[in-house]
Amino acid sequence: MTNSPVSPAIRPPVARTYDDLCTEAKARISEIAPRELFVQRGADALAERLPLVDVREPDEFAAGHIPGAISLPRGLVEKGIEAVVGRDQPFVVCCQSGKRSSLVADTLQAMGFAKVRSLAGGVEAWFAAGLPNARLGRGSDTAAGRACVDHADWASIRADFGITSKIVHCTDGVDRPLVYLDHAASTHPPGTVVAAYARFLEHEYANVHRATYALARSATDRFDRAFETCASFVGGNLKDGCVVFTANTTHGCDLVAHCVSHLPGKVLVTDLEHHSNDLPYRKRGDVVRARITNEGRLDLNHVEELLKRERVKLLAVCGAANVTGWMPPLKTLAKLAHRYGALLAVDAAQLVAHVPIDVGAPDADDSYDFLIAAGHKAYAPFGIGFVYGKRALFDAAEPHVPGGGTASAVSEAGAVFLASPDRHQGGTPNVAGAIAFSEMLRYLSAIGMKRVREHELELMRRAWGPLKGSGGVTLYGPDALEERVAIITFNIDGVNDMLAAAVLGEELGIAVRNGRFCAHVHAANLLRNQGGHTSLGDAPPSAVRASFGLYNDIHDVDRLLEGISVLRDRRWKGQYHMRAGAVEASRPTASWGGGRCADSWMEGSSDLGGAKVP
Repeated sequence: MTNSPVSPAIRPPVARTYDDLCTEAKARISEIAPRELFVQRGADALAERLPLVDVREPDEFAAGHIPGAISLPRGLVEKGIEAVVGRDQPFVVCCQSGKRSSLVADTLQAMGFAKVRSLAGGVEAWFAAGLPNARLGRGSDTAAGRACVDHADWASIRADFGITSKIVHCTDGVDRPLVYLDHAASTHPPGTVVAAYARFLEHEYANVHRATYALARSATDRFDRAFETCASFVGGNLKDGCVVFTANTTHGCDLVAHCVSHLPGKVLVTDLEHHSNDLPYRKRGDVVRARITNEGRLDLNHVEELLKRERVKLLAVCGAANVTGWMPPLKTLAKLAHRYGALLAVDAAQLVAHVPIDVGAPDADDSYDFLIAAGHKAYAPFGIGFVYGKRALFDAAEPHVPGGGTASAVSEAGAVFLASPDRHQGGTPNVAGAIAFSEMLRYLSAIGMKRVREHELELMRRAWGPLKGSGGVTLYGPDALEERVAIITFNIDGVNDMLAAAVLGEELGIAVRNGRFCAHVHAANLLRNQGGHTSLGDAPPSAVRASFGLYNDIHDVDRLLEGISVLRDRRWKGQYHMRAGAVEASRPTASWGGGRCADSWMEGSSDLGGAKVP
């Protein structure tokens, strides 16, 4: 008789809790403390910083997120991780408390990602340590904390801008923090300015210079103080000078063109100009043009030659070119203009939020006769701007738009018009916009414009060196960064600018502008002289523009450098098709409306079959 083998007893599985699983996973993985991660990610060398993957669900982001983290919800990690990091690349995963990220790190290790670590204690520990929170600021845990901005602390300033917590869904399925690098087009207002704007609209709203009740008197007082704030910010005063509120830069330049239209002579514009500082003068009389050099500087010899040869009444020039950020020597130009009997008007749209400005004493030979600024270029709402000018020049002109608020007496036979600024502010003004703009100028003053300039130069230097030293990238404009505001305009060899901007936005969450930037004469000249563009269809030569602002940091710069590397190495994954007119895409995440400003647009899809540009 043969004995049958005895089957081992089947043991029931041991019941384990979620906490048990997390504890077991932690024993198999490595963790990194929040402070250590902060230090390592802030190191100077790009290769030494650690990518951070946030595996929380979208509804968990209400408390904020760690700046620069890439959002990849837990259910998408295994599928999408290779689109974010390489298998041999060190990186960190984080969640709310550090438990879920331990499980994720354990799973990724099993998949072959040997250099993954989990953030000990999660984002809760990060915030508890007082480290930056992209939504609420350092260590803040309530929305009220946003109102307490430390103007000496760039992390606190960044936290005051709600846009820094914006997450964009990219075509590879990964949610990434938006990197906004289109400040030369428009800037986002900080939360404190938005709050002041909303508070006026909700609780202080009343017309100005009209009524005697308390609310109207209060609104009038705040509106009148806004004139003083704007004048002071640019080094002026309201005795010899005057502030006139406008809707935008174009409106302001048209007001200046109107104020000199009765004077004899021509207007001298330059080939640096945005259309706003060119077309209004063409409409009202004869213009002559000063050329630029091959590298994009204004030809000062040509300016003087035209001032000598022509009867010039006004030299209209930008404070900083919106194509390259190059800053003409304004004090030198003021002296030149005044030497030959001309006035000087400065389009400061790209200048006012980036460098200190001093319009000068009214009788000085290097003073500015007019200066134009726009709120949406200086972290204030759309629809507000101002012109600062010498009061006598405003008062000598007929009202720009005669109507309500411009006259002190009106009869059937005529009208007696007020002195400036009321003379040129026809109709009900944008009171809320003026108050918000002045609030933002006080905000910039609290930071200090010299510090703003130093901050943006630091970002420029971090980007410029690697780009200048890499092959396949053409950088436009002068190399001297001290002559530029924080704008970098470039092209990638063999990659059309529209395709480059589409890839950066759709796949990497980096917002840049491409085209000719409403400065067609300047852009055409620069691209003709410096080359580097790649044509697509019948579109004219264009470029890509990245422009930095107050809340950008070195992580944003490095995201841009990484994006340019993807373009240069042809590592994008989507398919892109050029469209003219209206676009109806099958994928709503990659759909834009029809072209404006004489530009075409690019449609992207999430098909990962390689680049396709017909």
